[in-house]
Amino acid sequence: MNRSVLLTLPYAGCVWHWAQMLAADTLVIDDGGRYQRRTYRSRTVIMTSAGELPISIPVESNYRLPYNQIHINYDTPWPVQHLRALLSAYNNTPFYEYFADDFAALYNRHYDKIRDFNIDMMHLIAQNLGIELKYTLMQSVAHAPQGCRDLRIAIEPKYQHLLRDDARDVPYYQVFDHKSGFHGGLSVLDLLFNMGPEGKLILLQMAAELKKQR
Repeated sequence: MNRSVLLTLPYAGCVWHWAQMLAADTLVIDDGGRYQRRTYRSRTVIMTSAGELPISIPVESNYRLPYNQIHINYDTPWPVQHLRALLSAYNNTPFYEYFADDFAALYNRHYDKIRDFNIDMMHLIAQNLGIELKYTLMQSVAHAPQGCRDLRIAIEPKYQHLLRDDARDVPYYQVFDHKSGFHGGLSVLDLLFNMGPEGKLILLQMAAELKKQR
């Protein structure tokens, strides 16, 4: 049976978002629809020595526009702040130094719209994980295509658990796990910096767990 999934385009995306992408035989990404505040379209959660840390991209406040027309707000130096947060969180991980320059180049590039930044972020992560992404990008999908599981609501924090169904976390090395134990469901950036290309194997295990669910 073909497993078709409809997702929303996030900022980096959590590990379960990526597991869903890998578990899909047909992947559809909706980058339209009404923009909502405080979702993972503009936020991702990393792990620091002090615990989980959400980092957010500020956007212009015209929320009547669809997501793919929302502009990034550069009134604050958020790219510098995000790069510093990633440095503080992952400087001592095994793979930070291998990928730091790639991400610095991405953050230092000026983007007008958040959807363009998020698309380039997704491609950079996939490249560094060794994942070949195959997807269809759609705008303002009112209803999921027939037979396609609609997981767009999981872009909201209170519904993100839907990405994992009943599947269990697949633990991987985290630089701070000796202090606070393993934390699941973090940004895929956490997986990448801690595990490097082997992060793909973790995601494939998670994808296999999802395929067992339904």
